Amino acid sequence: MKRFVIVLLLVLVAAAGYRFYGSPETGTGTLTLPQPAPNEDDDALYFQAESRDGEPFELSDSGVYVVTFWSASSLPFLANKDTAEAQPEFEQMARDYEEQGVSFAAIYVSYAPRGEVGLPYTVLQDPSGELTSLYNVKRVPRLFLISDGKIELVQNGHYLESDEQLREELNRVL
Repeated sequence: MKRFVIVLLLVLVAAAGYRFYGSPETGTGTLTLPQPAPNEDDDALYFQAESRDGEPFELSDSGVYVVTFWSASSLPFLANKDTAEAQPEFEQMARDYEEQGVSFAAIYVSYAPRGEVGLPYTVLQDPSGELTSLYNVKRVPRLFLISDGKIELVQNGHYLESDEQLREELNRVL
């Protein structure tokens, strides 16, 4: 019995190390499993929601949208590093493409942080998990570029190349 407990402990430690210290692809199993639907070339899943400021937001079948799912926490050890790294460039892109009619929205999978004012994108909260389930978000950030009802780009996680790839795809669909 003692040997079984030791082996079980070693397996759990190895699994945790694999999940938390491996690359994002390794940790989520994307090397062997297909990405969760919806994905590129799928139809967008439409929704209506109220922004944190009380304004209506609607993802419809016409127009260009960049929708990202983020996580926030007031506890530093629970904060999502990828979300924190993605926010400044997301904000800059929203400003850069504002005049071209691109709608940007950040959906926080729980509660959105307070104190952010004057953002060029819509902030939505999803404490019930309805939107998170609709878009099958298992890991944040998860970003969707949607053009006229079709998903053009899906990004899981945030990498240095993510911002450049999103700009290229935005320029292509515009």
